[in-house]
Amino acid sequence: MKKYDALELAQYALQLSSAKKIDSSIKIYERTNEDLQQLFSIYDVCDKDVLTVLSSSDQLFSCYYNHAHSIDTFDKSYLTLYYYYLRKWLIIYRNKMYPSYHFFYDGDDDLYELVCSVTPNNHDEADAKIFWMNYLKNHYKMADKYLFHISSYTQPKPFDNHLDSIKGLFDTSLHFTCLDMFKRNIQFHKKYDVLVLSNMLEYSKDKDELLNARDNIESLLNEDGIAICTFMIYHRNSKTFLNETDILTSHYLELEKQEHTYYEPLLGKERDLAYSYRLKRK
Repeated sequence: MKKYDALELAQYALQLSSAKKIDSSIKIYERTNEDLQQLFSIYDVCDKDVLTVLSSSDQLFSCYYNHAHSIDTFDKSYLTLYYYYLRKWLIIYRNKMYPSYHFFYDGDDDLYELVCSVTPNNHDEADAKIFWMNYLKNHYKMADKYLFHISSYTQPKPFDNHLDSIKGLFDTSLHFTCLDMFKRNIQFHKKYDVLVLSNMLEYSKDKDELLNARDNIESLLNEDGIAICTFMIYHRNSKTFLNETDILTSHYLELEKQEHTYYEPLLGKERDLAYSYRLKRK
């Protein structure tokens, strides 16, 4: 995405909201749309070095809660970093996992005052405070759909009863890199046991972008590493998914064979949950 400072990004977000436009390079999820409890009961991150998409921060919290050895984060939008700090302030000072339902539709009167009262501990947190102060004071009564993907409020809330455990996360430094996994030759000087991609691969049908993602995944994985992906749009037998796997397994990656499903109560049926890529065995 274009590099803004925090004030410029707040002003840009306000312009998008006022014009009722959507910019996919900054739009973020306010909570996960995945069943992370089931996902991390299948894929073990305990004592592993993990790189996860930051997104709504729920993936980060899951890796932390499941005792990963180290966790680095990435996303193509700086807003995910600022949203992480908003969630941090809500968890520490309000004992709340997410902004309220009203925040997204008719305002949360206390949120602006909360942000104003925060004393930042580092440069990124100071930037986050600048962003939210300027965004909220000018958009006081709602965050709106032009900034957030609003996920279903019926989604599982894996940490509602474990806030004290999650609070321990904020004693450690957040390692965040702004990058797009679909761009060529991303620069990382570390390899990982687990790469959490969420459902990002479903958002590209472009062959060149998927080839870039393939090369980046290969470069990030340890010899026995695994890249975890989730199904949200497509299913395992769809043409789009089969096309993705053809491209991603065309070099040094292979797709796991085991199928992982879960029961979706809203649909009353089993759905595909997750899949993963590994480096091909030599």
